[in-house]
Amino acid sequence: MEIEDIELNEAVHHLQKKKHVDPAIIVVTPNQTKSIGPIDQRWEIGSITKVFTALLLAQLQHLGKISITENVAKYLPKTLDLPKNFEKITFEDLATHQSGLPRLPSGMKLFGKDAMVDPYSVFDEDRVFRAIQETKLKSIPGSGRPRYSNYGFGLLGFTLERVTGKAYEELLMQEIIEPLALASATFSDEELRQGHSRKKEVGPWHFGRFRSMGGLRLSASDLSMFLSTSQNKDHYLAPAFAETFKIRYQDKRTAVGLAWHYLKDQKIVGHGGGTLGARTEALIDLVKGSHLVLFGDGNQGTTKTALALLN
Repeated sequence: MEIEDIELNEAVHHLQKKKHVDPAIIVVTPNQTKSIGPIDQRWEIGSITKVFTALLLAQLQHLGKISITENVAKYLPKTLDLPKNFEKITFEDLATHQSGLPRLPSGMKLFGKDAMVDPYSVFDEDRVFRAIQETKLKSIPGSGRPRYSNYGFGLLGFTLERVTGKAYEELLMQEIIEPLALASATFSDEELRQGHSRKKEVGPWHFGRFRSMGGLRLSASDLSMFLSTSQNKDHYLAPAFAETFKIRYQDKRTAVGLAWHYLKDQKIVGHGGGTLGARTEALIDLVKGSHLVLFGDGNQGTTKTALALLN
């Protein structure tokens, strides 16, 4: 498949109409790589962080430090008054959105005046423990269709800290980022792409002790390299990548791995991300051997544009 420059220009024009100021796109096929925009600038990648967290979980299992079928409660303080059925939640449940946890921690809202300014930044350790005790599960862990939960992935990284005795950022850098040589990866605001909401400049989100749900910052070129490496069977992290791509739940409409979501009859796998001022897409076409990375610096949807370009 040949990608015409006009297609990338049209995609950028479409995104600009949706109030993305200067988006970045990379499309990689077996025959060529095409890109447009500031692909080497560092961006908020939002929930695509979850893919990195899932890979970290799989790698820790590969190293024999954890089993993904272990119960999360094993690593939480015994003094916590756990909600009904919470003790049944496993690491795998968190990474497949089958924990029964709600989308957001208790008492948190993403709507209303100033609610989206920096909504997750309040989650220090005490606030995390309080959220756990105030949680009401939506379903029995490990049963039924996945229910997308930012809270679940925040709790996943938080618990991995307690398993290893290391901060999530340190763990991710040591086990995942450094082996992949992703030079732009950071959790700081340094040299971060300016985000926009309706073309007005807005600040980035910070995630407190829930950074594992959405706190990573990365360039489009490094995310493209991450997707390429995920398909490299000879890489050091290949066993962990393979673990994340295994389909662990499937019905007529849905198929999920560890963080990854499958589309188009499982021909495409990927994840999206969004904060107040950024939208990101990462998609792999498993049949054609191609992939796409799309970074928008606004908060309007980008998924349809990404899928259209990949196809």
